[in-house]
Amino acid sequence: MKRKDYLYIFLLIMIPLLFLFIITSQNLLFGNKVDWFNQHITIADALRHAIREEGTIFPTYLSHLMSGVNIYYFSYYGSLRFDVLLGALFINVKMIDLFIGYQVFLLILTNLTCYFFLKRHLKRNDLCFLLSLFVLLSSIFFQFHKQVMFVNYMPFLFLMLRSIDHYFINHHFTGIIIWGSCIVLHSYFYCIACFIVCFIYFVMQCANHKEYKKPLFHLLIAYVGIVLLTAIYTIPTLYVIVDGSKSVSSTHLLDLLMPTFSLKGLLYNNYGCGFTYLIWILIVYGLYKKKTRLLSLIIIISMFCPLISFIMNGFLYARSKILIVFIPLIILQAGLVLEDFTFRINYSMLILIILPLFFITQPYLVCIDLIVSLTILYFYKHHQQIVFIYLLIPLLVVYFNNPTTSFISTKQYQNYSNEEVETLIQRNKINTLVNLNQSKQNMNQTYQNQITRISGYTSTNHKLYNSYLYDTLKLPISINNRVAQIDQNHLFYLKLMSVDSVVSKKKIEGYQKVDEINGLKLYQSQDVKPIAYATNQLYSQNQFQKLKYPYTLDTLYHQAIVKDGNNDYQSQFIKEDMGLKKEYQIKNNKKTHINYQLNRKTNNEIIVIEGDVINHLPLQSVSITINGIKNKLSKSTSPYYNQNTHFTYLLTAQQLSISLSKGHYDLKNIQTYSLNKNALKNIKVDPLSINKGKDILNGTINVSNDGYFITRIPYDRGYQILVDHQEVKSEVVNEAFLGCKIKKGKHQIQIKFTPYSYRLGFILSYFGFMVVFIHYLIERKIKDERKY
Repeated sequence: MKRKDYLYIFLLIMIPLLFLFIITSQNLLFGNKVDWFNQHITIADALRHAIREEGTIFPTYLSHLMSGVNIYYFSYYGSLRFDVLLGALFINVKMIDLFIGYQVFLLILTNLTCYFFLKRHLKRNDLCFLLSLFVLLSSIFFQFHKQVMFVNYMPFLFLMLRSIDHYFINHHFTGIIIWGSCIVLHSYFYCIACFIVCFIYFVMQCANHKEYKKPLFHLLIAYVGIVLLTAIYTIPTLYVIVDGSKSVSSTHLLDLLMPTFSLKGLLYNNYGCGFTYLIWILIVYGLYKKKTRLLSLIIIISMFCPLISFIMNGFLYARSKILIVFIPLIILQAGLVLEDFTFRINYSMLILIILPLFFITQPYLVCIDLIVSLTILYFYKHHQQIVFIYLLIPLLVVYFNNPTTSFISTKQYQNYSNEEVETLIQRNKINTLVNLNQSKQNMNQTYQNQITRISGYTSTNHKLYNSYLYDTLKLPISINNRVAQIDQNHLFYLKLMSVDSVVSKKKIEGYQKVDEINGLKLYQSQDVKPIAYATNQLYSQNQFQKLKYPYTLDTLYHQAIVKDGNNDYQSQFIKEDMGLKKEYQIKNNKKTHINYQLNRKTNNEIIVIEGDVINHLPLQSVSITINGIKNKLSKSTSPYYNQNTHFTYLLTAQQLSISLSKGHYDLKNIQTYSLNKNALKNIKVDPLSINKGKDILNGTINVSNDGYFITRIPYDRGYQILVDHQEVKSEVVNEAFLGCKIKKGKHQIQIKFTPYSYRLGFILSYFGFMVVFIHYLIERKIKDERKY
């Protein structure tokens, strides 16, 4: 390398560190207010503790989230990422420090790998340096402190592309396998799109070398090697995806075929590549040169056509964030065009260049950008260094796209992290905790796996558990999606899910305050359903599914819902007229607040209000809050439309404080019910006496009568129930949970779990590792022989 190379490398390392210093000097963290803490930090912490608990880098179970769940529901976040593994090794180091450090490292590594990738194609090192800075100042800077799985594969994508370059020199492809596997482990959702980009690049290199058959066969072998090497991760994850659920807004074919002239996948947008107008001009110029025409055409079609985004997003939606994977090809194309650039414009070129001007929502910024870009390109041939002045434009865009308000402050982080809750956990005996303070932020927080949570958020959702919460219990949905399983102050939710402890600033009905710190109160109750128990009070599943809400609630509390149940339990809920009309028409220009006193005819303490919502302005959301309980119907264009058209409220007060969002909507079929709180007492079951161990559940039980063994563990394939060391058939009980038939008498119970297809994945990965390692040794031997 030349002396200037070392200078450029030094600057590419120091500039991101300078940005980090500027951010942290304002008492900000390199993280975002939304999603960053409640998903990336808390899940990474739970994953590293799972590694420690199971004593393997391939853990299978998260016992402390969602009441116990297959860990592959959380592999979307990269359960085998290097920072998670490092976190398991240094368990006493805060995960936030490791996480931020690793993301900054990957950001710097992206700069460096981009620079070395471009050096293989461009003659001018200063141009490689400039274009590497363009990548730094693209959307990846935003996403590295926001949704990191959108970009944390990027340095490995550049390394995979460099390995393709090396292949056409020495015909070795082990590097392709290794870096491709790193992409999968960091972001399996983006790996297919990355491999499509690499395939495009590989075919282009085949064309340059005028050889196709053998290289493409080798690439196929490399891709098979990646599949084998990562099978322990991808195969169980694939099953989870297929068997899970994901609620997304519908996409129409006509919309997919309509061109996106705004180029949101390429220009300015943080959820696209986030480049500036100069890049678009260079791509257009590339169409008019034979050497660069094909790549420009591929990029333009990909950026204009939503169908490409739809396909690359796994047919879920046509969001442009997936187009971030094209950054290496786009920046390479910009370099190839700029290195041999001559300023000229014809009519067709001019039309393509200015076309996005009429569709981008920041016309003033774009016009300034266009004028500066054309001016610099006009003088570029004779004054090539002038292009460095253009860095002011992407710097300006990064400044506006990353305001200080987009970063999380240290004070906000302290509020989210709930250190007071950790103190309460240390001072009290807690098994299962519901935390109603900052519930959206802490839903994945396990506090070093000291307690069990029944909440949880992951994009690959547990279908049965989610349906139980929102279709059976009909918990209120307060946000735009129904994927997030947020802790709620709902009496049946707390009692049925064995919640013995609740952290809240407000009083919790049915629980007693036992501790308090800085306004946060800890409430506890032992009058909850056991974690696992036996009962002979069995209610038919078919009959239960015919019951209307809320008659299902106390039936579920008193009975075990099984396939062969025969009890004729009668719900103790009564329908009661409390003075509310059957329907209301709401036309609000702004949010309104009203108070209402219910007209009661009974002394029952538990009240249920339910009704349907018809939104006449579907492009606007609807929310109604009663006594702090919020229901929301998201707008129809929301990426994860929540479909919450039936609002329910479980209350214990007759005085209603109601907040109505602005909009035009109807409330119909309003019904009110009541229940005496004594209906939730004196439940006789045979609880499991739990022993500590490495099993999912282990203990002894005295069963009074033949019946069913019931757990609160969400049912999944892969569980094994052993009664007195003999495996029995597991079933879905209570609509979503693991259970089995059990005979009268004293029994030893063990529950074990192995994810479906985990053993197949392990065998394939072991085989893949051996094959790749042997192939690497062969490549090394061939390389050594060539030296002589």
